[in-house]
Amino acid sequence: MSDVSSAARLILEEFGRSGTLSDTAVARAGWEERPAHVTPALVLVFAAKILVQLREEDGETFPVDAPAVTAQGLGAGEVATMVSALTGDLRAVEAGRLTGLFSLLGVVAVLVTLTDAEDIRGEDLDRLFRAAEEIASDFVRAEDPFRLVERGVEIGPWDASETGWQDIDLIDLGGLRIPRDPGVKIQLNEGKGSSDLLEAVVLRGPTGVQLQAFHAAQDGAWARAREILAQRVRGLGGEAREWAGRAGIELRCDVPVQRERGIRGLQTIRMLGCDGPGWLLRATVTGEGATSGSQDEWVYSYVERVVVVPLFQGSSPLPLSATDFGSRRPREDGQPIRLRMPG
Repeated sequence: MSDVSSAARLILEEFGRSGTLSDTAVARAGWEERPAHVTPALVLVFAAKILVQLREEDGETFPVDAPAVTAQGLGAGEVATMVSALTGDLRAVEAGRLTGLFSLLGVVAVLVTLTDAEDIRGEDLDRLFRAAEEIASDFVRAEDPFRLVERGVEIGPWDASETGWQDIDLIDLGGLRIPRDPGVKIQLNEGKGSSDLLEAVVLRGPTGVQLQAFHAAQDGAWARAREILAQRVRGLGGEAREWAGRAGIELRCDVPVQRERGIRGLQTIRMLGCDGPGWLLRATVTGEGATSGSQDEWVYSYVERVVVVPLFQGSSPLPLSATDFGSRRPREDGQPIRLRMPG
């Protein structure tokens, strides 16, 4: 285990013994809003984040009245906000920042509570800190803290002009190339009021992913789209929350729907988005993969392997190349990128 993770473990053990931290431990932790390198505090934060998310996936709630957190003067509501922030709820992150809720002692108290509840000791604790340090390292080197790897360099979704996707087994749909995964069913849908194929729906068991790509002349298209989509959902009487996940900032929505016999209910959906060079890819997840605490990592893996071909022209498709797309200007901003049936 590295010196940073070892220091993080010593801090955790000190708090476990005394319920507080010495000035030396606090100084060693390096508690900062946006550190320039991996610190013990950052390892502690991501260790807590890992355990909170694992409990959420298992359907287990956090013990908000645990002695380690109540001793810090944290009420049930404050602890719930901290835990929600650790799962990625950006609304909880903002609320905690505005009230000054987040502190080193609070994070360590949460982590102590979780390691005690899960009985994590010895080598298991070492593995937890190693995993947390690896994630923390990605966080520090990423320009966007909510996207831990660089799109188009380490993972996709890819632009056709980039390299890295050529060895992926893909289905050619014109404006999109999507992974050929076993057990997956694909259907292509026309746009509203149009005969053009504009969306691909990928079905895998009880999970569905609707893929659509749009031309985007300006940066930040996904941020603008999230705001519009959230307003639409709330206008229908639903709820939309921003969440920081593996694919960056996503929308988690509960949308009112009409069920059988006129009964109204709520459908849970997740919307993932990715800004590329001159395009926006949007993935709308429904079914089991959209539920809170879903353990289905396939959705992220699938979307990360998609290739966008922004200059596809419908009846006259251009050949995919890693070199000859970069100098071409994008089409009208917001215009859907067309698809075609696979050849």
